Amino acid sequence: MSRMPVAPPPRTRTPEVGAPPIRLRIDLAYDGTPFHGFARQPKHETVQGTLESALERLLGQVAPTTGAGRTDRGVHALAQVVHLDVDASAPRVGRLLGSLGDLRTRLDAMVGDAITIWSIREVPEAFDARFAATERRYRYAIADVPLIDPRDRHRYWHVREGLGMGPMRSAARALVGEHDFASFCRRSDERHRIRRIDAVTVARTSKGVVDVRLRGPAFCHQQVRSIVGSLVLVGRGERPPEWIADVLAARDRAAAGPVAPAHGLTLEGVSYGRRFPAAPPSGVG
Repeated sequence: MSRMPVAPPPRTRTPEVGAPPIRLRIDLAYDGTPFHGFARQPKHETVQGTLESALERLLGQVAPTTGAGRTDRGVHALAQVVHLDVDASAPRVGRLLGSLGDLRTRLDAMVGDAITIWSIREVPEAFDARFAATERRYRYAIADVPLIDPRDRHRYWHVREGLGMGPMRSAARALVGEHDFASFCRRSDERHRIRRIDAVTVARTSKGVVDVRLRGPAFCHQQVRSIVGSLVLVGRGERPPEWIADVLAARDRAAAGPVAPAHGLTLEGVSYGRRFPAAPPSGVG
């Protein structure tokens, strides 16, 4: 009678005593609906707090993470990236590092249904989830129809009336390039208002949803949502397309339109140039 093959036990990492910490990169996605944003907050449930709590229980050591970008309460992510440094000299950590696939599976089961762990990989110390990022890509979804499937209310901004694609596209062209985006940044973000936007596209999908996509190295707090709120005014015909250029030139937050709701926004991608793979992993999204 033949015997079933037995899977080999997971390898254990046994680094030398005094060896430097090992840096891990975690690619993840989340539905932002149940969270008070990405960044950890002592009295609120957040994505980072949930992730770090699960990592601490798994690794048996404090596991502070650094993220590619903060997202506000209700904002989603298809491609968030974090890194953390772990002390592999601890026996439990050494066992877990022997099979990063198993570590991903266990972590994914612990963080809950609103978070998906795409991958975990070991990276060099030069990798920094935040500062090594060369590009971030955001998508804002708008449903401009009279009625909407109630299951989509936490994914689309429902504006109820049709938007003009031509005027919105014309207005968006003024935003491309490096500018002082004070009119579209939160007032407390004065140090970071000089930004570069490489592309803004406005398109209607096959499902009839209006997608506004923005691509650039980095964005200030509420910049994308402020831009979308102003573009919607143009799409409704309440402002002419050239008004966006006037708002940009004003460098005054009061000159812009309202901030679009958080739930229509998704962090869709993060790139790290040629040196490190982009997020999300290939085949996702």
